[in-house]
Amino acid sequence: MNCGYGEKLIIYFYGEAAESLKAGVEKHLAGCAECRGELAALLAAEERLSALSAGPSEDSVAAVMRAARAAVSRGRGFNLNWGEALLSGALASLLAVVFAFSGRGASADLAWNSGLDSGMDSVEYSMYQTQSDLTSASGDWEYSYSALEDEGQRLESKA
Repeated sequence: MNCGYGEKLIIYFYGEAAESLKAGVEKHLAGCAECRGELAALLAAEERLSALSAGPSEDSVAAVMRAARAAVSRGRGFNLNWGEALLSGALASLLAVVFAFSGRGASADLAWNSGLDSGMDSVEYSMYQTQSDLTSASGDWEYSYSALEDEGQRLESKA
């Protein structure tokens, strides 16, 4: 579409065009066969899409309901698989024993006195040292800049 009415045609198709644009598009459609074809294609696509149902077919709904009813009728009551229940209980007991005895030899202060704490202290010290270095460096820069401003003013006053 080389006529430049592509977006205008879509706005017109969806009914969002102002009256002046609507009149201009209708006038253009009278003389442009390509735009009339595009509008017809848009209308056909909308009809095909609206013909499709949003939900599943009645046959598929009926098949799902039959399968659900059959599953419910087979599974009425409580079915206990003793093998699975015993295996689950044994595994839970084993995990409880492992967790109960896994920390027996370790002291309560193990985590508190670990190297992690001292490592964090050195990181914290490094951060404070860097912050101090940056502060002193910026102070030096400000002093130097102030001296440059003073020198510039002195040279201007001489000139």
